[in-house]
Amino acid sequence: MKIIYSVNKSSYLDILNNLNECSSSFIPELSSYVNIEEYSRKILEKSTRIEAYQEDKLIAFISIYVNQLDSFITNFSVIPSFQGKGISEKILVECIKYVESLGNKSLFLEVKDRNNRAISFYKKNKFKIIKNNKESYHMELKIKRDYNKEFRDTKDHKYVYSFDFDVMHNYMIESFKPFFKGDDVLELGSFKGDFTKRLLPYFSDVTCVEASEEAIEFSKINLSDTVNFYNSLFEETVLPKKYNNIILTHVLEHIDNPVDLLKKIKEEWLSDGGSLFIACPNANAPSRQIAVKMGLIDHNSAITDSEKDHGHRITYSLDTLERDARISGLNVTNRGGIFFKALANFQWDSLLNTDIISKEYLDGCYQLGQQYPDLCSSIFLVCKK
Repeated sequence: MKIIYSVNKSSYLDILNNLNECSSSFIPELSSYVNIEEYSRKILEKSTRIEAYQEDKLIAFISIYVNQLDSFITNFSVIPSFQGKGISEKILVECIKYVESLGNKSLFLEVKDRNNRAISFYKKNKFKIIKNNKESYHMELKIKRDYNKEFRDTKDHKYVYSFDFDVMHNYMIESFKPFFKGDDVLELGSFKGDFTKRLLPYFSDVTCVEASEEAIEFSKINLSDTVNFYNSLFEETVLPKKYNNIILTHVLEHIDNPVDLLKKIKEEWLSDGGSLFIACPNANAPSRQIAVKMGLIDHNSAITDSEKDHGHRITYSLDTLERDARISGLNVTNRGGIFFKALANFQWDSLLNTDIISKEYLDGCYQLGQQYPDLCSSIFLVCKK
């Protein structure tokens, strides 16, 4: 009989029957430490289920509790008569694909330390033990990110808007350039090189590190041969020197462990007298606050579905951005906001195609942003060792 894989098709009775049949194969037996009826109800109401059916019978399922950035397996059960037939591996693959589609960075589980068969199974499937807690192991699978996919436009959201290219990039340079020093710069996360191009008039020695090979290829076509490219993850990158200027624009919010990256920048790449420039989208931008009032997002720092698709891990405000900089050991010497912004990027793109917005109006929004940094499109820090 053909096995069909599904998500959240199961009923309460499907779950209950499966757990009753599987109870004795748990270590210890499932019924010895949970009320199976109550547990089945909880699984139905609180979890997401990745399921395997043969005809109308739920023969296996994984239930996960889904958080914003990771998921936790609370149950993995395969009816004994279907064990040893490759169903466990297949349904786990389906579960990982599902978690990956959410943009989660990790999948966690807990297994009894005497359940050697399960431990071997999870290790075979790339889970690692991260903690030994009394009689159980906590295990984690790091979800591999598809950086090429993250950088592509989605159906209802662009990765970068014309507003970013034509307005924000210019005012970021205006905000940064009073602090530039020397003729070398390291840009971390260069995307397709549009911001890199704006750096060329100020620096003769330009190095870019970018995780997406697709983005690197675009950059190489559009930029001078004098730019040094590294197609690499930041945590795996080894560079030949330290830099007087390091640029991190709209990148830190994509990083799984931002404090670890900031520490690496400080310890390995930033020269003793150099400056690190960090710019991030602002959680408190009026456009986001209006979206909250409209019921489009729950709170200012929420990560929208579109942002999650593009790899966002956090939405910073000035206080949380400074917090992470300070935890990493950096010295924040300057802070500010870039461009007062009450409209969403797609709305700005529509306006920029008309004669409603003048250069003087844009300059006014930039100057007002210097007065009210917490109401800007982006926030920025200048940091030193």
